[in-house]
Amino acid sequence: MLPHNALSLFIFFSTFLFLTGCLGVKDTADSSRQLIRGAVNYSQGEFTITPCYSQERRKLQDKRGLVKKRYREQTPEGSLPVYMELRASPLTDLSWDVSDVQVAGGGSNACEFDLIGIQYRAAGSDPLWIADVLTDSVRVQSYDNLRTLTFPLSLSSGSGGIWEGALKSVKNRTHRFRLEILDQSCRDKHNAWYRWTASLDLDGDLFYGCAREGDLTSRSVKGRYSNDLTQENVFVVLDLLDDQKASMLLDYRNGQPLIVMNGVWKWKSSDTLLLEFSEQDGRRQQSFLLLRRTVNGFVQQGFSSEFGRAGLSLSRSE
Repeated sequence: MLPHNALSLFIFFSTFLFLTGCLGVKDTADSSRQLIRGAVNYSQGEFTITPCYSQERRKLQDKRGLVKKRYREQTPEGSLPVYMELRASPLTDLSWDVSDVQVAGGGSNACEFDLIGIQYRAAGSDPLWIADVLTDSVRVQSYDNLRTLTFPLSLSSGSGGIWEGALKSVKNRTHRFRLEILDQSCRDKHNAWYRWTASLDLDGDLFYGCAREGDLTSRSVKGRYSNDLTQENVFVVLDLLDDQKASMLLDYRNGQPLIVMNGVWKWKSSDTLLLEFSEQDGRRQQSFLLLRRTVNGFVQQGFSSEFGRAGLSLSRSE
């Protein structure tokens, strides 16, 4: 039986549209644009998004009408929130300038899917199959015959949106695959829309479905977070930056200079973020902070040399 994660994300239609060309999916990603994912709403003539694990709505600048088109397809009467994954740039007024829509639809639990460690996922339903592009391999799962094959990749794999390879099984049989991600949108039977179509050739058997980018949490978590300011607590501003760099500013509001800490961030699990600081105010100083993801942002886990066991709570502030 297909796992709930895969079944919820990819129950695809079986019709495949013939394409005349393919696209290197990595080439479509503008590094100046960020992934923002969450519930999109339409009200009083404008679109807003409530990002995953945030309670704050942000306006969407939809100059090309991309959000409008996908939103209307999902909820023609315009009355329901629609989960979307967007590429957008943050603007100075805390709104987002949308340049691309990658997923539209997926249900109320779509924010729970992370695809950690997966660069791209392709999948289909007739028969059930999944292909995950990892850093140095492609993992193919065929539920029709209950098998999983992991193919090693060469450095050139992925060029033009094509991955291919071979491996020998324990029975000395050679398996071959060719995965192609194409610049053609597709839908599943629940009407969820995906940016790319995929085809898989596994030992001569052909499979068709949809494709999406992975590492959703790591790509969408970047941004600025801060705590609610009260008379008793220190004011904290945390920036999760590109290349998994982290910067945290502490203001104790006691007339002393601000404290600036720099380091890196990484996921310990799907809902726990580890901050490893190596520098404070330009001097080498090591410290750690463990944060658990919540519906509103992050809360501190365990003891911290900066915050004790006070339970620091951070919410997205941009």
